[in-house]
Amino acid sequence: MQTVIKNNSIVLLFIVVTIVAGIVLIFSLSEESDKYLEVVVQEGDSLWTIAEKYHNINGMKQEDFIIWVQTENELNTAMIQPGDVLVIPVSSAHSSYSDNQLAFKKEFLNSNR
Repeated sequence: MQTVIKNNSIVLLFIVVTIVAGIVLIFSLSEESDKYLEVVVQEGDSLWTIAEKYHNINGMKQEDFIIWVQTENELNTAMIQPGDVLVIPVSSAHSSYSDNQLAFKKEFLNSNR
């Protein structure tokens, strides 16, 4: 048994390194997907309106924002449908705080009338 291990040590080392690299890759990909915000396309949304809403958060031009969204979401065209889920180049830390604040403000104002 020891001679088999000695004769195949390079192969065993390659297998161990491959497994470790695979585990590291899986964890790094899952962390990367958490970096960006996912938005659900609403009725009347287009890539342009989504870009208008979010492009200033990361400092991208609207055109660059749209190209990034198309590339990362593997969109063949600029056509999107309500209900589509898109990953956008906005940190998930920026998750529509202003939208939530606006909704809260409207509810508060309506409840005080």
